[in-house]
Amino acid sequence: LMFFCRQMATMLQAGVPILKALKIIAGQTRNRVFSRTILQAAQNLEEGSSLSNALRNVPLLFPPLLINMVAAGERSGQLDTAMDNLANHYEKQHDLEEKIRSATTYPLFIVVTAIILLAIMILFVLPRFGGIFDSLGLELPFLSRLILNLKDIFSEHVLFLLASVTCAAILLYRFLTTERGRLLKDKLRFRFPFFGSLYTQITAARFARTLGTMLSSGIPLYDALTLSGRVVGNRAFAQEIEKIKAAISHGESVTPAIRQAKYLPALLGEMVSIGEESGELDTTLSKTADYYEKETSYKVERLSTLLEPLLLIIVGLVVGLLVFSILSPMYQIFEII
Repeated sequence: LMFFCRQMATMLQAGVPILKALKIIAGQTRNRVFSRTILQAAQNLEEGSSLSNALRNVPLLFPPLLINMVAAGERSGQLDTAMDNLANHYEKQHDLEEKIRSATTYPLFIVVTAIILLAIMILFVLPRFGGIFDSLGLELPFLSRLILNLKDIFSEHVLFLLASVTCAAILLYRFLTTERGRLLKDKLRFRFPFFGSLYTQITAARFARTLGTMLSSGIPLYDALTLSGRVVGNRAFAQEIEKIKAAISHGESVTPAIRQAKYLPALLGEMVSIGEESGELDTTLSKTADYYEKETSYKVERLSTLLEPLLLIIVGLVVGLLVFSILSPMYQIFEII
């Protein structure tokens, strides 16, 4: 979507007709599914559809945000500007997601590596020492016995444990797929220690970016709020958006309604107030989104910086205990020899 919008914006600004632009993009893309989809949209255009309707009738690819932005650009005669705004929107969103992904990759790698290492030591290394000690008529140290006993318990009841875990996972999944479960899950995302504030900032950034982008393309505030609530993808947040829309429909200003929203930070309400007073709400929202994206990036980097040594310490302690449980029996063997 990011590359599609950027290429469309560039070609439309250069005076390339819409139909030709679509065919050029379809010919350049390496993804065959995407290429066929663009060609289908081009065919819809040739049959007399507008670009927004041509994209709307292509299944499972173009989100409502893009389609409504294109429709607004067509109405205002500024389709190239709308595509440019969409390209900027998706680029900002992509950059934020990449920063979060890159910051969490290394800690995840440490955890996975530690789990594999511990599994190898518990399943293969310690049992060999147990066999050696049994043949010598010696007793393993307490820590080694404890780990081996836990392993034996797991081995003997593996089917029961797997069945229990599977049943619990299925029940949890079924609950989370209900409307009540999804709402509860979305509410909890805002309330987790530290991660809740991070998720709140990510939500605020995505909401402000989407709302600002649509307002700058001429989409009415009420419709822009509807689409922004969908883009965020959180049901608890969507309920707050509905309250804001209800206030606007009753003739109230958007600022008090946003200030009262549970899951939006106070700064966003103040920036919306400034934007309303200055008549540049779209620009103010875009700058606010920039601020929250930078803050999110800094927080994720700090979290990654803190997690790495903490995880290394935890892994070091666990591995140290396992190594001790292996070395202590060896010393007893050496004493006998």
